Amino acid sequence: MVSGYLSRKTNEWGLNILNGVHDHAMEPTLEGHILAGRLKEDDKKIVRDLTKSKMLPRNILINLKNKRPHCMTNIKQVYNERQQIWKANRGDKKSLQYLISKLEEHKYTYFSRIQSESTTIEDIFWAHPTSVMLFNNFPTVLVMDSTYKTNMYKMPMFEVVEVTSTDLTYSVGFGFVTHEKEENFVWVLKMSRKLLTSKKNMPKVIVTNMEMSLMKTIGNLFPKSYAKNCYFHAQANVKQRCILDCKYPLEKRMGKR
Repeated sequence: MVSGYLSRKTNEWGLNILNGVHDHAMEPTLEGHILAGRLKEDDKKIVRDLTKSKMLPRNILINLKNKRPHCMTNIKQVYNERQQIWKANRGDKKSLQYLISKLEEHKYTYFSRIQSESTTIEDIFWAHPTSVMLFNNFPTVLVMDSTYKTNMYKMPMFEVVEVTSTDLTYSVGFGFVTHEKEENFVWVLKMSRKLLTSKKNMPKVIVTNMEMSLMKTIGNLFPKSYAKNCYFHAQANVKQRCILDCKYPLEKRMGKR
């Protein structure tokens, strides 16, 4: 047992050994220590190859442990190595610069909007060439929604999904927006509409959640389209309303008794 103290005179730390006898056996390995979990060069190569194959980090970790039963690597080490891979691929470019370079390299259709008082990009929207082709062939039903906390910048990611004539879905386009305000939705939907070569072939049905700014924008930009709320969100709202309307009156009745 060891106790530490700070000397007021010298302002230095000292140690007092109260009991120099070990009360437990020495651990045979460095399990739990950061050095024990670091990746070897062969492991790093496996992480790089599996990352290129779009394998999830947890599955990469399982693969490593299957190949090395005594591997002490944790999921944090896998994430750190993946981060180093992305930094090496990006080089001197910023994240947004690297994104735009990849969009141009793979012939994506993309649009961006900058702030009026600066050159900072405020919103960006992109679509794969195949998605643009499918969108022009199957523009009947659109599904729109935003995801949250999916990137380090905490920006909402707006996604447009299309339904084909065989009831299959595919992603039309994606967009990062700074805010979920009406002006942001207006810009994103205008860019989505630009993907259509024929302005007469507009969506017949657009499914969204209960985002009022988005619903208002759809009514202005797609006046002939039928706007419909998502069944999942509608069911969740009905369930929540039933709980509120039924629970509290029951508690009041029970209280009166």
